[in-house]
Formats: sequence, C-alpha cells, structure tokens
Amino acid sequence: MKGKQKLGLWSAIAFLSLLLVVSCSPVNIFTRLTTNDFAKWCFNKANLHSDTAHTIDVLLRFAGTTDCKKADQKLSTLSTLSLENNQISDIQPLSNLTNLTSLNLYNNQISDIKPLSNLAKLTVLNLSGNQISDIKPLSNLAKLTVLSLSVNQISDIKPLSNLTNLINLGLSENQISDIKPLSNLTNLIDLRLSFNQISDIKPLSNLTKLTDLYLPRNPIPNKTCPVKPESICTF
Repeated sequence: MKGKQKLGLWSAIAFLSLLLVVSCSPVNIFTRLTTNDFAKWCFNKANLHSDTAHTIDVLLRFAGTTDCKKADQKLSTLSTLSLENNQISDIQPLSNLTNLTSLNLYNNQISDIKPLSNLAKLTVLNLSGNQISDIKPLSNLAKLTVLSLSVNQISDIKPLSNLTNLINLGLSENQISDIKPLSNLTNLIDLRLSFNQISDIKPLSNLTKLTDLYLPRNPIPNKTCPVKPESICTF
C-alpha cells in the first residue's frame, strides 16, 4: 500500500514538473498557435518562438502601438504593408491580414511562405531577397499583377502557371532552368530572368505583350529574342 502511495506521489510530482517546464518554456504549445486574430498572437507573444515574437514586434512598431487590440484594429484594415529589411523569418502573424492588396517583404530571412496563401486580395507582392524555394503557396493568389521573387532559391516555377493576371514578374538570381510554366502568362509586360540556368527560351514566344525581357547570365546558346520586336530582349 505504501509503495502505491509513493508511486502516486512521484507521478503527481512528475506531472506538475512537466506543467512547469511547458509553461516556462518559450517554445511551448503556442508555438503552433493557429488563429486569424493578430491580437491573439500578440497576447501570447511571450510564449511563442523568438522568430514569431520578432515578427509581432515589427508589426507593433508598424502599427505605432504596443496595445495588442489597437494594433489588431489598425493592421486588420490595412491594404498596403511594407516590412522590408526587418530580419523577419516567420510570417505566420501576417496570415490574418486578409485585406492586404500590396505586401513588401523584400530582404528578409523568409523560407516558408504558406501563411501568404490566405491573402487572396493581394495584387502586388515583393518577396525578393529571401530564402524561398517552395512557391506553391502562391498558386491561388490569382489577383496578383506584380510579383517579385528575385534573389531566392527557386527552381520549380510551375505554381506560377495559373497566375494569368501577372503583368510584371521578377525571377532573377534563382536556380530556374525550365520556363515552360511561364507560357500561359500572356499578360506579362515585364519579365526578368537574369542569372538563372535557362537554355531554352522558346516557351516565351507566346508572350506577345512583353515590352521588356531580361535574360543576361543564362546559358542560352541561341541568343535570338523569342518575341518581336527583338529590341525588347536584353541578353
């Protein structure tokens, strides 16, 4: 009987110890917080991973307040947001900003862009200068007209094939070799593909609205512009 009592006591102590560790740890259950309310992210900031907390701090500075509710009220109505050069790596707290039509995240440390898949109103998106390789989350952002993805780690651009409203697309300084997915983007006016691994540019022949096509530093054997007039091409 005494043995069972001791076992029960130690089990209770172990459970309480586990609760204490979880509650004191900066990486606890809230690290995986899923919410469409920025205020909830903000209120739980102390319990979140440091990368997530940093993004929340950046958003609070942008909102000009440390009051979570006031910040939420301001951020949730924004149509334009510019957060370039902020060392952001976790963009989960942006997932609730569904009124955004223009978002600038240039020159940060972002690799996971899944939270952007909620931002269906976006027409302008700048993700240049990050660490992105997977762009599948962009495939449903059908309203995009301007998209900059230069200076990343992208090789597969198939997710862009349905973004037929694009008129300006930047993909320079990536790891792209196959550009066939771009053949559907017939509204493109400006296309930048310099510093990639492209050898075949014939798939661009459908893009008859192009006025500027940048192709320097690619292993293109036949430097003949795929669209007319040839003066629009820069090799």
